[in-house]
Amino acid sequence: MPQFQLRLFDEDREFNVTRQGDRLHLTSGDFSADVRVLYQDAGEMLIEFTRPDGMRQRLRLAGARHGDKRQLWVDGRILTGERVRRRAGGKVELGSLVSSIPAVVSQILVRPGDAVSAGDKLILLESMKMVIPIQAPYDGRVGKILCAAGESVPAGVPLVEIEPL
Repeated sequence: MPQFQLRLFDEDREFNVTRQGDRLHLTSGDFSADVRVLYQDAGEMLIEFTRPDGMRQRLRLAGARHGDKRQLWVDGRILTGERVRRRAGGKVELGSLVSSIPAVVSQILVRPGDAVSAGDKLILLESMKMVIPIQAPYDGRVGKILCAAGESVPAGVPLVEIEPL
C-alpha cells in the first residue's frame, strides 16, 4: 500500500518510501530509486539518487508545505503538488477505522460484537510518545478487530470494522 500520494500535473501519483538511516528507497509505478541524504539543514537538502542502472545524480532541493499543498525546488526548477488523503470507500472498506500515522497498538478496548456509541474509544495507539485514540465515528457494533496489542501498524491500514446499527 502506498505511503504517500500526490497530485502532480493533474494526475494522482502514489509513492512508496522506506527509510533506513540516511537512505531512502522510492518507488512510483515503473520508477524506482535509492536516495542518500548527503546534507540536510533547515529545509534544504543535497541528495544523491542511484537508479537501477547504477547511474548517480546529485540534486539540491528545498521545499515548503501549507496544509496539503506542496512546493519543491529541485536544482532551480519548481514542482508543485497537493497531497491526496485516502478517504473511506477507497481501498479501505467502508466502516473500517485506520491509523492516520504509523504507530504501535497499545490497547484494544473492545471485542467483536460489542455495541459502541459515536465517540467511544476503541483502540489506543502510541506514536512519538503520544497516545492516539481510535474512536467510533457513529453508533454501531464491532465487527472485526484487525490488529493485536503490541503490533506496529502503518498509516492507512484498517484496524477495526464497525457495522452501523
